[in-house]
Amino acid sequence: MVRVGRAVGDRGTPKRESNGDMGVMIDFPRALQLELSYRVAADGTATVQVRGELDIATADQAYAYFRDVVDNQEGPVAIDLADLTFCDAAGLGVLARVAGHAKRSGRILTLTEARPSLLRIMRITGMDEAFPEVRNPSLALLSWPRQENVPAHAS
Repeated sequence: MVRVGRAVGDRGTPKRESNGDMGVMIDFPRALQLELSYRVAADGTATVQVRGELDIATADQAYAYFRDVVDNQEGPVAIDLADLTFCDAAGLGVLARVAGHAKRSGRILTLTEARPSLLRIMRITGMDEAFPEVRNPSLALLSWPRQENVPAHAS
């Protein structure tokens, strides 16, 4: 299940109707896989909270949600990944697509609180180019090659 909703100020207001607002409820065979909500601070910054698994089963709905938040907010948008428990290639694709959408729309989009394992994958795949704020100085000291620089084995 993907559960998404909106919080205004400090009050959460999960939506269950499908009236075009930011709230939707979609059932999946597994228990709650991904929960998305956002809140807007007094300075106009929207923070999307991501809780659960961002994977092939939740990718399309997550992208649509992130895109809608980016499109409907005048201020910057931050995606908080502190409670993201799993992210597969489809999930990374969602983050890359929403970064591209934000850039084309002239919006500011950042990631916060990403776990070290996700940061490592983002560095190896080059996704840290889209989200420079996730570059970790301690990870940069390690000499992990980017995907395109991995040497081919000679036969």
